[in-house]
Amino acid sequence: MIETSRPDAFAALSDPTRRQIVELLAEGGAQRIADLSTGFDMSRQAVTKHLDILNKAGVVITEHRGRERFNRLAGDAFNPIHDWLARYDRFWESKLGQLKKIIEEGETQ
Repeated sequence: MIETSRPDAFAALSDPTRRQIVELLAEGGAQRIADLSTGFDMSRQAVTKHLDILNKAGVVITEHRGRERFNRLAGDAFNPIHDWLARYDRFWESKLGQLKKIIEEGETQ
């Protein structure tokens, strides 16, 4: 069953800038908005808006450390995506298994 109480991680990750933010967080760990903003040709406010969308979708978590706000990837952020993709992995494994069986049966005849 699909959770509808928060924005979809697929929708949040559909934007190339947000995917790039996720990549930066995956590579560099928790980072401040100021640090993330340096990698983009946009204002800090625009990066903040992208982070808010990722946060609402559960992809990014913002932590307050004193006066600083650090953003990091949520540990379970990609579980719904992984689960969705796993269904198609099983589908194709089944179909390829059936094809292999047909080919092998044809070779023995």
